[in-house]
Amino acid sequence: MGNPTKSVQDTRMVVISAFTEAEVALAYCIFKTDRVNPWAFSTFEKSALNRLSLVAKKKEITVGYILLSSILDEFTNEDITVQANERNKGIGRQLIQSSFILATQMQQVVIYLEVRFSNTPAIELYRSMGFELIGQRNNYYETERGQEHVTYINNKITVLASRENAYIMKKVL
Repeated sequence: MGNPTKSVQDTRMVVISAFTEAEVALAYCIFKTDRVNPWAFSTFEKSALNRLSLVAKKKEITVGYILLSSILDEFTNEDITVQANERNKGIGRQLIQSSFILATQMQQVVIYLEVRFSNTPAIELYRSMGFELIGQRNNYYETERGQEHVTYINNKITVLASRENAYIMKKVL
């Protein structure tokens, strides 16, 4: 059946394909822009080059990516990021749609992901693409200093030290 990630989708001048070694460094730069404590480059590189993860390129320039992993018949969206000046142009949606195509080709039955409580645009995108909220992970994401997560415990405001909760979402294919 050939390589299912070779060229998954090419629409609106954005090409979605499997990562090559040449694309990892620029994708890592995009990754680091939105992270308080980013993964080591070697960890990112290993995930990007796992033959599942996809990169988005516009005019041959890397503008986004989705890191995917697979266990048995389940995909996990480990991370998805689009370069800040390319957001709200449908690139994230194209990456997710491409992951659905790849997952189906690989006979995966479900895709999981985690998303920050505060990332409303991503939550809305995931819901519009059929993801359902199935749970949460408390204190999952680090936040920048001064951006502490506030919660109510016993009718008192409590500040949790630099952590934010994550929703767990699931899409059945």
